[in-house]
Amino acid sequence: MFYLRTLLMAVLTAFALCSIAQRPIVVLDMDTGLPVRDVSVRVDNGAAKQTDYLGRTSVPILFDSIMFSHVRYESERLNYQEVRDTMYLLPIEHMLPEVQVTELNPQTKSLISSWAKIGAMMGAAEAPKGVASFDFASMLDRRGRRDKKHLERAKKILKDWDKKKVE
Repeated sequence: MFYLRTLLMAVLTAFALCSIAQRPIVVLDMDTGLPVRDVSVRVDNGAAKQTDYLGRTSVPILFDSIMFSHVRYESERLNYQEVRDTMYLLPIEHMLPEVQVTELNPQTKSLISSWAKIGAMMGAAEAPKGVASFDFASMLDRRGRRDKKHLERAKKILKDWDKKKVE
């Protein structure tokens, strides 16, 4: 009787230790290798655990399947044989959603071109007219005077070339 009780106690202790035994897993980003926080890890459709700020969590030693899911990463379902101590998740940002490119609405095109015309007319209306206009800033701008001289010299050279082609 004593041996039967001892054997029963040993078997129950072994089952209790197996149910308590945990396996540590670290979840990392596949691109950067950095830990991923708040990954939901679900073993055999049981209660989900979350990874900590270092991407660590623990799961039972024995299980059939495990599911890793996160909002910014592809979900991953693996069998017991496929699970390693370090798991890598693929970011969703590399998977582009479907993009549809359409032509600009004709009404919008005409509206934009009319705005451009109105803007050009307003700019022309505000521009100084006549010989009596005065711009103090242009007097102080050396680069503007230099560019003006350069433009006049370039026009003169082009006129001289045109004369030579005609002759």
